[in-house]
Amino acid sequence: MSVLIYTIIALFIALWIYAAVPKLRNIKYFKEVLKSQAIPKWSVPWLSWMLPVVELGTVVLLIIPETRLRGMYISLLMMTVFTVYVSGIIYQVYDIYPCPCGGVFSRIGWKKHFKVNLLLTLIAAVGVVLMEMN
Repeated sequence: MSVLIYTIIALFIALWIYAAVPKLRNIKYFKEVLKSQAIPKWSVPWLSWMLPVVELGTVVLLIIPETRLRGMYISLLMMTVFTVYVSGIIYQVYDIYPCPCGGVFSRIGWKKHFKVNLLLTLIAAVGVVLMEMN
């Protein structure tokens, strides 16, 4: 595999660990954050566990050579979903204007958050294409 593919894999491993670990470390706070989001309230209890577990599961898939492509597809899917969600916030599709999740995104605002997500989505798509070609 090329250096570019390994760099993309490393980027998403770091991203999903960065996203998952704080959620699991303070699950109570993460549930409160989810309650402020434009999602059905009934989904908060299972999403609060499912999101970090899927993020860490994706890390495992990206680490194992035989499952890397699957992990990259899941990364692309998650980034697409998150990007569409953030675009809904920017274009005021939802009834509420949720607070940013945390970390660096709480300081950059939703428009920059969208740009970062869009870039990461494109990088994931490039990773999938490159891995499929290998």
